Amino acid sequence: MTKALFVNGSPRKKGNTAQLLLRAMDGAREAGAEVEMVNLYDRTLNYKGCMSCFACKLKGGKKGVCSFKDDLLPILEKAVSADVLVCGSPNYCSYPSAMLRAFMERLVFPAVNYSDYSKPVVLKRIHSATIYTMNCPNEELYRQMNYHSLMDTSALQLGMFGPTEILCSYDTYQFNNYDRYDAAGFNEPHKAEVRANIFPRDLERAYELGKRLVEQCQTE
Repeated sequence: MTKALFVNGSPRKKGNTAQLLLRAMDGAREAGAEVEMVNLYDRTLNYKGCMSCFACKLKGGKKGVCSFKDDLLPILEKAVSADVLVCGSPNYCSYPSAMLRAFMERLVFPAVNYSDYSKPVVLKRIHSATIYTMNCPNEELYRQMNYHSLMDTSALQLGMFGPTEILCSYDTYQFNNYDRYDAAGFNEPHKAEVRANIFPRDLERAYELGKRLVEQCQTE
């Protein structure tokens, strides 16, 4: 059975990013995959980014997966053995969240081949995607603010494992109650309108993404 792993790089388990990932899971499940969600901000997880131990580069050593033993190791082992991998993160200061960045360091670096950069050490082909959520109102401004370089560069690293996609959800509703916060730069009625009319479309895009990734695996 096709295995699909979904990695939530948001501290919120019910926020915009999580909702999109859950909907992508629905699509993957509908296509026949065995699905699992991991929340990187779960308090039971204690891990760091790459420790620069170079164990993954040792001659005769374990290749293709990080060897550093902490709470992230079992998740990394699931990621490199999955058929489908979907990561999600909000935009934090122009980058994916710190926890997702740490996950990506530990996932990607063991695949980098210091003897031949054109041939990454990939244990199996993975169909992947990254889902981003943000206050940025549209794709045009996303590019003007250089997010397509900063955010997409991180997401496209998954391309060394196989085909990868990026789904962006713009202008998301950030607070439960805008009146409580110093956020005069945002129009709450507009945000509520986007949440009511645009975000549901993003959820369906996520559903189709999850379904499509699984179906691509099944037809190879």
